[in-house]
Amino acid sequence: MYSQSRNFHNHNTHFNECMFFNPDTPQQICPRVWLGPYNALLNKTDNYGANFLVEHNIKIIINCGTTLPFLDLIENNRDVTISSDVLILSLDPFFQSHDELAVNFTRKYSRILTNYLNYFYKSNPNASKLIHQLPNSTDRIQISSPILCGTNLMLQFFSLIRLINLFKSINQEMEVLIISQDGNDNLSTGLMIAYLMDTYRYNLLNSFNMIKSRRPSIYDWSSVEYDALLKQFYAQNCEIKCTPLMDTIKRSSQEDDNELLAGGDRKRRFLH
Repeated sequence: MYSQSRNFHNHNTHFNECMFFNPDTPQQICPRVWLGPYNALLNKTDNYGANFLVEHNIKIIINCGTTLPFLDLIENNRDVTISSDVLILSLDPFFQSHDELAVNFTRKYSRILTNYLNYFYKSNPNASKLIHQLPNSTDRIQISSPILCGTNLMLQFFSLIRLINLFKSINQEMEVLIISQDGNDNLSTGLMIAYLMDTYRYNLLNSFNMIKSRRPSIYDWSSVEYDALLKQFYAQNCEIKCTPLMDTIKRSSQEDDNELLAGGDRKRRFLH
């Protein structure tokens, strides 16, 4: 248990974060993983053209909003500048469109995704041992399109989180941005919950409370479908992780930083 003074420190930290909270900017939920709105993609003209993506070395952007408005934003808004080495993915379970924006996006980022994966697996013979396997599979990550759609949302969560873990295990400086239109919807929160479950073994309630403490504007958790899916994800992920990885100790040391945070099913150190 934490001492009373430690709990008081955590209480004050949470109070200060809420007092200065800005829903129009992303929050770092855990080390190198941010949750926020589309506004994060805009160059800040009132701050000498500050670019959030560059300042925080964002190398993966995962959109959890409706795909076509997101693609219109990144392709046609003059205030959005995204480096060519940033991988952009869109998680949209109900996406069905042959719009030119979607066709061009799929062509471009399928190539970037394939190049990244080929590079990782070719230049790192042990890459497949750096992450846990996907459910019912021992193969390398298979994401065929940068737009992840369809009914198997749990497998999409697994695939995205394993992809993030692979990137982070090889490039320890890169960071990830999970976004939706206002940064508050259940799908983006659900993906963030799945990441906390996988990385820190937080359960559903503790994961949600953790995110809520960092980004108070997220919507209340009201999705029965996501609730059941994430509980299943948690159980299946724990079962998969009964098999140890060669780099468990190394990855643990990489994640451990400065701040010991309460509220999870186990204690892990990580940054604000």
